[in-house]
Amino acid sequence: MVRNALAGDMLGELSRHWWVLVVRGGAAVIFGLLALIWPGMTLLALAIVFGVYALVDGIALGVFAYRAEPGTRTPLIVQSVIGVLLGLGALFWPVVAILALVFLIGAWAIVTGIAEMVTAVRLRSRIDSEWMLIFVGALSVIFGLMLWFWPLAGAQAVVLVVAVYAIVFGVVMAVAGFRLKGSADTLAEDEGGAMTADADDRTTAETEGTSEEEREVSPFDEGYADGYRAGYEGDRNAPRENTEENETVDPRAGRHRAPKKRPDDPGAL
Repeated sequence: MVRNALAGDMLGELSRHWWVLVVRGGAAVIFGLLALIWPGMTLLALAIVFGVYALVDGIALGVFAYRAEPGTRTPLIVQSVIGVLLGLGALFWPVVAILALVFLIGAWAIVTGIAEMVTAVRLRSRIDSEWMLIFVGALSVIFGLMLWFWPLAGAQAVVLVVAVYAIVFGVVMAVAGFRLKGSADTLAEDEGGAMTADADDRTTAETEGTSEEEREVSPFDEGYADGYRAGYEGDRNAPRENTEENETVDPRAGRHRAPKKRPDDPGAL
């Protein structure tokens, strides 16, 4: 349950910020095309171009991490910091040892690939295009390992490998971003439907509560109460006779009784 909740939160964040993936993919494609257009590019020029790309990628991830939920920020912050540091290092110190730069690029590719594969595994039950993120992550890890094991393969070979990797990475990342945009629209529709259903349930509950309150007094009870009230008012308004002379108190009966008249003639008894 917790895993599904975390996956749902991550999917929601990625869907709402799908443009981050598109920006990262576009920057990677531009970087790869520049590396292919300049076939005579040296590793020094490659370091400068890579620095610009890594800086843009790190800033985009930083914006994403800032807007993301607290539970999903850690891997994004790690990627963002690594990208910004590598970008600044390549821009301000392009004449550093080329071998060190190759190792740094390889390390960055491995970290990025692992993060992409972890994200894909966590979202595999929520999206249909998780294979794209897995493919990009595996490609990044393989590329990083190649740079680590064959750092002296030659400047032109490194430039060609970097260019192809960047183009493939960028295209797949941009496609994944646009597909997540569709997931964002679907998620928004689901949330809107859920909110409408909740509002209908609340309205129904209030209506039922009002009906129950109205049914507490039935028409029979109201008619009985009106009849009783009318009879009571009639008794109060009826003229009352003076019974002081006609009635005496009978202590045995406990109520007023009229006295018996005695005849004047004793013979009548």
